[in-house]
Amino acid sequence: MKSWLLIFFIPIYLFATTTIKPVDTIEVDGNIMDSALYGNTLFVGTDAGTLETIDWKTKKVLSKITYPKIRDFMGDLMNPKVLGVDYDPKSGAKVAQVQAQEGQRILYYYDKSGDRTVLIDEHRRLPMREVRFVDSNHLLIATMGNELILFDIPQKKMLYRKQIAESVFSDFQLDESHTRVASSCESGALFITDVKSGKILKSYFDLNKDNVFKIDFKHNHVLTCGKDKRAVIYNLILNSHQIIVSHFFIYAGGLSPDASLAAIQINEQNDIGLYTTSDLDMHVKMVGHQSTVNNIFFIDNKTIVSTSDDNKILIWRLP
Repeated sequence: MKSWLLIFFIPIYLFATTTIKPVDTIEVDGNIMDSALYGNTLFVGTDAGTLETIDWKTKKVLSKITYPKIRDFMGDLMNPKVLGVDYDPKSGAKVAQVQAQEGQRILYYYDKSGDRTVLIDEHRRLPMREVRFVDSNHLLIATMGNELILFDIPQKKMLYRKQIAESVFSDFQLDESHTRVASSCESGALFITDVKSGKILKSYFDLNKDNVFKIDFKHNHVLTCGKDKRAVIYNLILNSHQIIVSHFFIYAGGLSPDASLAAIQINEQNDIGLYTTSDLDMHVKMVGHQSTVNNIFFIDNKTIVSTSDDNKILIWRLP
């Protein structure tokens, strides 16, 4: 279903801003590949073959899993990249998507006590790109080929595997109820899909003109961050949207829990701009990342945790 929306364009530097620096920094063992945040706990996968669980408030490492080395295409030993991580706060379980031999991927599941199960091994040759808990018994998996898979954890089987679009998958995000997922791809199109059935509920085209790097989905709002130097904020209730135009690729972004604020990377210096979504006033610029930002998490409307393509996690207190 193709939807038409009201359009608003806001230049990225129209308003005066306050510049702030991080109040704290946490370092992990390797460059950060993926991260997930729940409450005070941050889960971080690195290119050093580690999955670290960190209390970001105290900076304490709660646990660290190190994966054995693998051989690259030349036969040399290397650390596997931990490409994806997620956590289920109800069961205390977590999953890790880990690089395997010959470009394959393994999906590990850890229960609350830390016992490990392989849900999908490298012999399945499943080109996983993103994995998230739907609930304690189900995962939503996206493949590089832009398929969505609903996966039953206890039975270790796929309940459906549906093609969303022909373009290469880029990112997805579940809403708070985990009943809908917003996903995008290399074309820039946005799809809202029912998680239980895999049915596409809404489709939006031509707002992002190129690959979407990052998506967030909160309070009936979707944020997309694009290679076309556009961040688009969709209001699914009003069927409207707004566009922030940047001068550089927008690699990452996040919405506050009530979707009243949006934070996005705004330039090649890896600064983050904080916007009010009502009028897109960029009233804060956050300066401190030394590498490309890859995740931005709002704890609340005054606290942000962000990660980048190096080994640093930054904590921000907003004015």
